[in-house]
Amino acid sequence: MNADATFRHGDALGTVGEIAEAWGLRERFERALQMAYGDKHGVLSPRAVREALACVVEISQRAKTLAGAAYTEQRRIVLNAQLLGAGREPDRDSTFLHECAHILADLTHGKACRHGRAWREIMSLLGEPAEVGHRLEYLSRKAHAKISWVCVACGRKHYFVRKPRRRIEDCYCRRCGPDDGRLRHIPLDSTIGPAGSDS
Repeated sequence: MNADATFRHGDALGTVGEIAEAWGLRERFERALQMAYGDKHGVLSPRAVREALACVVEISQRAKTLAGAAYTEQRRIVLNAQLLGAGREPDRDSTFLHECAHILADLTHGKACRHGRAWREIMSLLGEPAEVGHRLEYLSRKAHAKISWVCVACGRKHYFVRKPRRRIEDCYCRRCGPDDGRLRHIPLDSTIGPAGSDS
């Protein structure tokens, strides 16, 4: 798989099994499958592993802040195209395994397990921490902001990847409340500060 390749929205990278093989993650699925055969508690079914390995993995050029998504009924996983950039392999792999865990949990239990106990147990079987959400700076609201507002009381910056539906006069900072938390528009170039200084 060429890291420099350009992808269109919805382009298929391959199946979960093919991608796991190409990215060196196949042994994690094999280990999970071995554990599933010896599992008496129903954490993971061998059938779910086989079905998950056949799911399609697609790339999304449109996703801005979403790292990935799993669609169990459609048997597909969508990954943000930015995860395929050079040097982002750990982020790519953890997002891929996170979404695979959703598919595995849902197929094993026959329902959407979200980030519940079943999903956390499968993340553990795959050797990944059961983290919800990401902290990837290049997929943050700040990195993709079209509009930014700042609270006049506490200085907290609020980033929007789309134009807000409400007018700024009708909004306030949740932290400071409607009386003190008035917001004002700030130019995007002034939102760039030291890493971790903005929320």
